[in-house]
Amino acid sequence: MNRLEPPDRLVSDAVVLARARPSHIDGFHAAVETSHAELRQFMNWAQGDTPQAREVTLDVLATWQVFWRERREFNYVMTDPVTGEVIGGCGLMTRQGPGRLEVGYWVRSDRAAAGIATAAARLLTDAAFGLRDIEAVVIHHDAANVASGRVAEKLGFTEAVRREVDITSVGEVGVEVVWEIRREAWT
Repeated sequence: MNRLEPPDRLVSDAVVLARARPSHIDGFHAAVETSHAELRQFMNWAQGDTPQAREVTLDVLATWQVFWRERREFNYVMTDPVTGEVIGGCGLMTRQGPGRLEVGYWVRSDRAAAGIATAAARLLTDAAFGLRDIEAVVIHHDAANVASGRVAEKLGFTEAVRREVDITSVGEVGVEVVWEIRREAWT
């Protein structure tokens, strides 16, 4: 497989994705704090009754730099194209094996249901298929996370499998839904 090199920046009318860097700490941490109640429903990294400390968020951003260099994960902050405010996070992950990338996303709670996650997932899927050796892109979520399923469906992904998994977040029901789209279906 060729070295994965997605762009550092992806742009649409609805959202700008910028490679996540420690310099994003203020906006990214504010978005996590604002969205903690919703994030903890489905994100295992957001568990606990209170938002994570700023230092933890900074460590996450620094770790993402390492993951990018290692070509394991390509994480972005979502920003408003007009104001530049951080409105979420997303990324491409290699954990699905060769020839496949996984898309993940979350949107700041006060900006949810505005099409931002769909726009970000579209940008990430375009970027994934812009890489020569990627043949499929997947999205997975707990069955209780209906909003994530709507994003995949809107973009033309097909539900590939449902399987029982361990519950890792308070809002989960333990059924993972996996959606997939292949290169020929996307283009």
